[in-house]
Amino acid sequence: MRNLFAMARRIIRQIVRDKRTLALLIIAPLLILTLVWYIFGAKTSEPNLAIIHYESSDYLSAFKTSDYTRMSPLQARQSLADKKIDAYVDLKNPIKVHLEGSDPSRNGLAMSKIQKSMQTIQQLNVTSMKKQLTDVINAQQKGIQAQQQTMKQMSEAMQRYAPSALTSIMQNAPKTEQPNQANAPDKVKLDVSYLHGNDSLNTFDSFGPAMVGIFVFLFIFMIGGVSFLRERTTGTLDRLMASPIKSYQIIWGYMFGFGLFVIVQSFVLTCYIVYVLNIYNIGHLLDVLIIVFILSFSALSLSILLSTFASNELQMFQFIPLVIVPQVFLSGLFPIDTLPSWVRAIGNLMPIHYSTEALRNIMIRGTGFSGWWLDGLILLLFSVVFIVINVLVIRRSRPIAD
Repeated sequence: MRNLFAMARRIIRQIVRDKRTLALLIIAPLLILTLVWYIFGAKTSEPNLAIIHYESSDYLSAFKTSDYTRMSPLQARQSLADKKIDAYVDLKNPIKVHLEGSDPSRNGLAMSKIQKSMQTIQQLNVTSMKKQLTDVINAQQKGIQAQQQTMKQMSEAMQRYAPSALTSIMQNAPKTEQPNQANAPDKVKLDVSYLHGNDSLNTFDSFGPAMVGIFVFLFIFMIGGVSFLRERTTGTLDRLMASPIKSYQIIWGYMFGFGLFVIVQSFVLTCYIVYVLNIYNIGHLLDVLIIVFILSFSALSLSILLSTFASNELQMFQFIPLVIVPQVFLSGLFPIDTLPSWVRAIGNLMPIHYSTEALRNIMIRGTGFSGWWLDGLILLLFSVVFIVINVLVIRRSRPIAD
């Protein structure tokens, strides 16, 4: 294994020295600008919200049916767990907000919409208080008018029949009681809870699972592809193909040989981002490592496949803007739900998309095996497909048939 690591260090030094190619200057900027245009030119995604216990609420008018779905408490909790809604509002007193919580950007959008509704509630309270005050003032005015009329009649009678007694009565007359004033409504408070994450979850914590997959895929793709390419350019692969060894044995031999370094590289990177950078993680590290290992072998098998279409290291690097950059944009690192359907379909054909979803389920949502097994299976299928294609390519190019 000493020779394997020595070869890996030599290949990394070669990659550092080779920085520019014509393809990187022309194709990559065009591709990146196109993706940026689709992502940043798309409409802002609206949060999916719901309300419960709205039947007898005085604040129902503040939550429009176009913005909030009416649900039962059971439906709202299930929809929140299934990520069909970003938050739901409980209109019982006090009003409570329940957020899905795994994506800070979606949390901000949901809270912004809910705060607008809360402002409407405050306006309703002010209007209600004004109405109560108006009723009190009207009642006071009517009472004053009645008292004035009574006093006028009494004064006229007393002045006519007992002028001296009028003065005594006016001096001892009790003060008129004022009507009770309306009480100001209690200030509306929000009781916020999170299904996943907490209020300290930042953007890096949300991007972290995607970044783990991106960096693992990028480094393994470069190391595996260039290493296998060097085997071809130095004649080592040709000598193996001229021997009686089977084509699948050649591919699996390289997979196991490079795989040891892949495992070490993935383990170090995962532990660094979890324990050194302190990314938010409530899942098991073993689950994270399993997904990272599976993704690493997908990257390795794909890099070996693409290296067969390159004649030198520079041509191998031309695949980076075509293979890595689209996966970065479509992996879930940025919101893609407002992009055209054909762009989202392309994202579903990329391994990093599934690693991002699996790692978010583990690290942020804290799900166990049930939360990532399907994404892990799809990543395994990617590896199997790439390996089978590798075997077929080697079989067609070797001078001696298997």
